[in-house]
Amino acid sequence: MISFIFPAYNEAENLKRFPEEVFPVFDALQEPYEIIVIDDGSDDETAVVARRMGDRIRLVVHEQNKGLGAAIRTGIDAVRGDIVITMDTDLTFAPELVFKLLERYHQNDVDVVSGSPKLAGYGSDIPIYRILVSKMASIVYRVIMGGKVTTVSPIFRLYKREHLTSLPLRSTGFDINAEILFYLIRDERRIIEIPTPLTQRVYGESKLVYSREMKRHIRLLFHILRIRLSNKKV
Repeated sequence: MISFIFPAYNEAENLKRFPEEVFPVFDALQEPYEIIVIDDGSDDETAVVARRMGDRIRLVVHEQNKGLGAAIRTGIDAVRGDIVITMDTDLTFAPELVFKLLERYHQNDVDVVSGSPKLAGYGSDIPIYRILVSKMASIVYRVIMGGKVTTVSPIFRLYKREHLTSLPLRSTGFDINAEILFYLIRDERRIIEIPTPLTQRVYGESKLVYSREMKRHIRLLFHILRIRLSNKKV
């Protein structure tokens, strides 16, 4: 079974798109799946909208906002499937791209399939500053992680559950995706990237605060560097 993790903070309007834009796509996969939405302390109707969808969505609620990383970690703890796919609830990675993740995974020679906006040339509507920040962060992480990847921050990835549940994850912010990637590289998992265009969100505002996330990434980079220099598994 495939477990889809959707972290959601004030995403009621985007959740309303799921019956038309998400459910039909996932149904067409012709594979058993579950959709887990983590309401990360929203103060809009995120939880209300999710509950209206009945058993199409499994809702997990954080009473307080804990951050993207905490929501993804909660989702990992809740999954029941052997395959885990993490996605943005704002659908900036189109649901149809899931077919590409699974197509590559089913070639049976990889453990992780990661979506790369860089390989897709990003998107025509993505601001240039976001592209520059992403490129700079990827260069730094590649040097410190030791892995050959083009991008480390996007959420759109496919994992094997067995490889996620044992990771000592601690990130609470957007750095969670880089942290997961580091541990998978350390554990010598087979990682492949595929081109996946990134688009702008339709409803709501991005929760990314660059100054706050930059501090989190710096802390994570020092943590990774300490692990690599000590040559020990944590």
